[in-house]
Amino acid sequence: MMNIVWSQRIADAYPTLFPRRLRQAHMALVTWAEESNPDGWPTPSDVDRFAKLYRVSRGPLGGLVGMLSRQPLMDRRAVWVDAVRDPDKATPHLIRQHDRAVIRAFGWFCATTDLGWLKLRRPVLH
Repeated sequence: MMNIVWSQRIADAYPTLFPRRLRQAHMALVTWAEESNPDGWPTPSDVDRFAKLYRVSRGPLGGLVGMLSRQPLMDRRAVWVDAVRDPDKATPHLIRQHDRAVIRAFGWFCATTDLGWLKLRRPVLH
């Protein structure tokens, strides 16, 4: 019973917590990855592509699918940590380095994962 209540509260919070365009990008990204990737889950390059396509920040979009990005100094490439495929690398120290929008998105993702919303066919490391 408690999971049903929390599940409903988390679902109800989604449109309040995240702007419409970010929600659209998230839904499109997850839908596309489900049909296109071996494990049915987005990759870092998918997050980059959909962030550009929908003109949203890749940080919060990545957070919504369990990925954290950072850009080391003097490097133009982003480094991604995938908490779905390699959860041990998503440390609290790394999470705290992000802004509120990314932390909120990643927190929402973690809450949905705890409720069992994430069902990978078989994790694939990219």
